[in-house]
Amino acid sequence: MNHSVRKAGWVALTAGALLVGGGACGGDDGPSDNPPSDGGTQTDAGTQPDAGTKLPAEEGRALAASNGGLVVVGATEANLATTGVDLLVRRYTASGEVDTSFGNQGSVVLDFEGPAKGPISGQREQDDRADTVAVLPDGSILVAGFARGGSASSSRDFAVVKLKANGQLDTSFNKTGKSRLHFGEENAVDFVGTLRSILPLADGRFYVGGFLTKSDGLDEDFALIRYNADGSLDTTFKSAGSPSGSWIGGAYTDAESVQGMVLQGSSVVLAGGDNFAAVRITSSGSQDLTFGTSGLAKSEGGQAHALVARPGGGFLLAGQRQDVQVGGTKHGVLKLVAYTADGKPDVTFGPAGVRELTAPAGVLDVVDVSGLRIQADGKVLVFADVYAKPVLFRLQANGDLDTSFGTDGMVRWPETQLTVPLFIRSTTGPKLTVLGDKAFVTDANVYSAGFFPDEARVLLKSTGL
Repeated sequence: MNHSVRKAGWVALTAGALLVGGGACGGDDGPSDNPPSDGGTQTDAGTQPDAGTKLPAEEGRALAASNGGLVVVGATEANLATTGVDLLVRRYTASGEVDTSFGNQGSVVLDFEGPAKGPISGQREQDDRADTVAVLPDGSILVAGFARGGSASSSRDFAVVKLKANGQLDTSFNKTGKSRLHFGEENAVDFVGTLRSILPLADGRFYVGGFLTKSDGLDEDFALIRYNADGSLDTTFKSAGSPSGSWIGGAYTDAESVQGMVLQGSSVVLAGGDNFAAVRITSSGSQDLTFGTSGLAKSEGGQAHALVARPGGGFLLAGQRQDVQVGGTKHGVLKLVAYTADGKPDVTFGPAGVRELTAPAGVLDVVDVSGLRIQADGKVLVFADVYAKPVLFRLQANGDLDTSFGTDGMVRWPETQLTVPLFIRSTTGPKLTVLGDKAFVTDANVYSAGFFPDEARVLLKSTGL
């Protein structure tokens, strides 16, 4: 990215009326208070729809444990005809049912209206989506993602929402509960970005991280923003060439995206994207050039999609590397990279800190990694798609497959999409939660035997979990 562009101003805006949609019990997606765009009949939360009723398409993107249950965020097409794709927040109880005490019958649907600035500001239809969520100690909820700049533009602005524990907008945050950051000059629709990670601080401030790129899509840069608790930008966080309140990374590779953050004292390590890149940013907003090599840790090849801190210091990234020759055929393989606390390769984990799983044959053709957790005993859980099927890996602390887990260290799910938008399977350690074909791990006890369709329950029992 041309660094001179970064000096252009941005605007923090609030926009849009609050639209609240209904939730659903068990495996049913709940409709909105507004009629679905396909003309289907509405149903009340917690009831089964009539045969033939079409429910609005929804996509779960991330989740967090909340009061023993789960908050799930993503997007919904409940109001597609009027406001486009809207940001969705839904809370489930510990038994897997929609928590009807939250928002409107369990759900909050938010529209950010029009682009923040631009020639198409008269158009309301655009896409808004949540990609990350964090629950604060007081039960309030931070949600972040993007608000699209309009149907005629690929521009995307950073979007942040704060909800009270009951799902109502917290109007102490930016006066409306919502904040939108627009990059570039006024009336420009040049930038595409989204927020993928939230890191709350003990004093109420918080970081959000993601990526920012020009609309031509030629390069994605790390983007890190620090907010005050009241939703204003923390302008004490400054970096040369970036607007106050932000640190925008350089063009280290073709694509850097903050997929996770780890707090180290007063500094923050952020990582993700091509070549498993990671950097450390000080509390003042400058890049720590003592980290890694000249300020950058990386492992050539592949793309990282998840980051966690390791016991005793350091951190672990998980992702995949494509086109790896195994037996004369190219495959995608699961790749894990361990760095020390200072961004150096942790050679105790593997050569150059890297482990790539190429055996047994069942681990090959990894196409996506979307979950990573280190258990209390040091074992590592990784969720990915393998042969287009959801798979949960468990590895020893040194990166070897834990063959006592499932079959050859893996638990698999059926290839066909399950009819439920969210299902939860208890384990002896952390709990696994799956949304469609994506899975995440939480420590909350959130399993109810009656929550599964019969065929799914049988298939899951056969996995050995």
